[in-house]
Amino acid sequence: MESRPDQTSPFCRLNLTPGDVLYHQGQTENHIYVIESGHLKLEHVNISGAACISAVLGVGAILGPGLGETARATQTVTAKGPTCLQCHTATAFKAQLLNDHALMVRVIGMLARRQEITERRLHALMTLGVRGRIAVALHDLVGQAGGHCAHGHEVDVPLTQQELAELVGASRPVVSSELNELRREGLLDYARGHICVIDLKALNALSQSLLPNC
Repeated sequence: MESRPDQTSPFCRLNLTPGDVLYHQGQTENHIYVIESGHLKLEHVNISGAACISAVLGVGAILGPGLGETARATQTVTAKGPTCLQCHTATAFKAQLLNDHALMVRVIGMLARRQEITERRLHALMTLGVRGRIAVALHDLVGQAGGHCAHGHEVDVPLTQQELAELVGASRPVVSSELNELRREGLLDYARGHICVIDLKALNALSQSLLPNC
């Protein structure tokens, strides 16, 4: 199911159910979204139709084709669970930015943070093995989309093992093997659709030992 915002209203709220598509890669639509609850999965789709996850975003994240110059979506965005969004027209949101200094600072900081994560992920893909790429990816995802763990652990990230494999550029069996090892070491656990962090301090220390300025 694809959700379509009201094209005439400057602001509305959208409620998505799991699997709802907010917008498709290549689609032109001039909106900016703010996540109020839930999570969105961002995917690049190649010419054969295969998708590769680039990010999972949680509460407070701002995204949408309207942030760009052409209002053309570069990724397909899907709800990972029940998700509530603010939907703004680009014109209204950008006008608000000019009048709200705190909001402008927040958007600039968010975009800078995403750029840092993208650069760190690229460096990890080029220089680290799968274990290192998993540690760095989960470190960043805890900050972007982590939340209270319903399974009794410290924090969790709403990812399946297959999605994590796509994110770190490895096969699912290899990622599963590395996750099993990290679970034996007491850093992680996993449940259906979630990677659970048992020891966030140890996970952060591992990622920091692999990449500078993590």
